[in-house]
Amino acid sequence: MVAPVVDAHMHVWDASWLPEGLRRAWARQGAGRRLPERDPEEILGHVAVGQSDPDATLTMAAFDRAGVAAGLVPVVDWTIVGAPTGTHLPIAALNARYEQLAQEHEGRLYFCAGLDPRHPDARELFAAALTHGHCKGVKLYPAAGWDLQDPAYAWLLTELQERRLPVVVHSSPLGGDPLQVDRCRPARIAAALASYPGLRLVFAHAGLEAWWAEALDCATGWQHVYLELSLWQRCAAEDYPEFRRRVRRMRAQLGAHRLIFGSDIIRGPREDPDGAHLERWIGLVRDLATPYAGDRPVLSAEELDLFLGSNAVRLYDLKEYS
Repeated sequence: MVAPVVDAHMHVWDASWLPEGLRRAWARQGAGRRLPERDPEEILGHVAVGQSDPDATLTMAAFDRAGVAAGLVPVVDWTIVGAPTGTHLPIAALNARYEQLAQEHEGRLYFCAGLDPRHPDARELFAAALTHGHCKGVKLYPAAGWDLQDPAYAWLLTELQERRLPVVVHSSPLGGDPLQVDRCRPARIAAALASYPGLRLVFAHAGLEAWWAEALDCATGWQHVYLELSLWQRCAAEDYPEFRRRVRRMRAQLGAHRLIFGSDIIRGPREDPDGAHLERWIGLVRDLATPYAGDRPVLSAEELDLFLGSNAVRLYDLKEYS
């Protein structure tokens, strides 16, 4: 049996699902990226529209092109940090929308439910998320303005540990307005783990870029912490020898059995509409199992299979592919 490829960090959405405050913040970001600076209001109507694939049609075609068996969406709860909320989907409705998508693409899509524990009904939202048959864990985003170590949210980490449910936590300085990215430093996440040593936790983006070594060092200290390398196609494309060097170090220090493949592609008309970028990224990862410019292989064929899919199948209990 050929080991499956699983894109364990990708997104499917429509711009209208996102909070207005978040879209306005992204418009401000875009306005400042070149001179002369633009008016954010002129950009607002275009934000995320080019990354919209609400029925996952483009995503399924990209999966077929790139040979991807399935993908997992870590749903982000931006509904508090994104206020004013406008006409976005409330988080319960958003999680339900992903369950609907997963049912429509049975065996091809899964998700980790988004939850900001500051919601007054957070416990009810958590319980409701777990009723969805395609929900494989929870996505937490402390950069939205809360702290993993806050005692008020201990119930959530306790539940996740006791249920042996994976929790995906953003662990990269990437983000900016309106986020507080320091709350997602790997060292801060690891500090919370001291009270929950059995937690199955995924460092989303593995600290890319500034915190990658910190993410590796922190992950090494816990039994069930994984490094997920979504967005690392940036590093691989710009400096492939450096990418190989870093993955070699991860393999030696953490083990190939705790590396998770992902892309963080938010597919739409303006982002990888035909799957070519995903296909190229998978190719760069596959080349880790071959010599390159005099450099010996970084991973064995068996370790490559673990990285590209088997680890995600095991961690997220994707029974269809086990």
